[in-house]
Amino acid sequence: MTNIIEALRQESVAKLFTGKVFFRSFETWKGEINSITPNKTSRQVIDLGDHLSEIFRTTRTAGRGQGDVSGGGAAWESIVCWYLNLCSIGRRSVAIKHSRALIPDPICDAITVNYRNFVSNTESDLIVIVFPDKPEYQIDKELIHVNDANGRPVPLFSQGRNPKYNLKAVLNALCHRDFSEIEIHIIQCKTNWNDNAQIPMLWDMIYSATNFRNNVTIGRNGYSIANIAQFSYSFVTVPTSRITSITPNSTCVKRVSNISGGNYWGRPTQNNVASSIKEMLLRNLSRGHGQNFLTTLQTELQRLNTEYTFFGLS
Repeated sequence: MTNIIEALRQESVAKLFTGKVFFRSFETWKGEINSITPNKTSRQVIDLGDHLSEIFRTTRTAGRGQGDVSGGGAAWESIVCWYLNLCSIGRRSVAIKHSRALIPDPICDAITVNYRNFVSNTESDLIVIVFPDKPEYQIDKELIHVNDANGRPVPLFSQGRNPKYNLKAVLNALCHRDFSEIEIHIIQCKTNWNDNAQIPMLWDMIYSATNFRNNVTIGRNGYSIANIAQFSYSFVTVPTSRITSITPNSTCVKRVSNISGGNYWGRPTQNNVASSIKEMLLRNLSRGHGQNFLTTLQTELQRLNTEYTFFGLS
């Protein structure tokens, strides 16, 4: 049996491996990850968040061109997405690297920023969706019965010789029905902190504002973050700049010190500078299960080499 949340997680993680840079890099990263987590305990897996930057750096090369920089940024987004999903197995939260093919339409509509007739999407490298505690998210996905926004039953499979499960259509219907109970957590991932800190600061200001001048609105098609259960905007960096040059008084730190979802990096927490990305699990994503991450992970990791082989660690 596979519930719809784990089906979405598998699609999300599988899509990461279709990226050439991530696919090539993961062959090196896997050795580092297995070395840091020899017993695959829940504590070891969660503590990977303290090491993501050093793992990422094992495939970083000096003198990179712009294409390499762009590929490195995509790889950083991917390993953060991979980590958050690994920590969330068995829970009602899924991290997705921004993709229209996987993110339900009501979620995309809710985070859309409109400037008069111009539609702008946030720089949302990752979106984490926390689904409500309802039976449809826990039963076998093939047993779900749900109507779409127009009240019509959603067919679970496509027609044709090789029918496929209608994952996006079912998720669209569920998110429409349960919209007010869903959480959306946007995560911007950047390898460079100094050059990019102003971007999440400004986007968080937009999403946090209650009203605007000049015809700026958030949401469309009847969906808005104002009507969901929880929303946050976070920033996660490597960073590629020298750590010794970053202090609590650095401009880049000040810019993201007050954003709603928090400021993180792939290193151990440094007070008044940045938190380890593992702290995001408790601060923003804890409502995806009645038990804590250590407890749910300890159970689910026993199936890492069977149900969760798509994480690529076996």
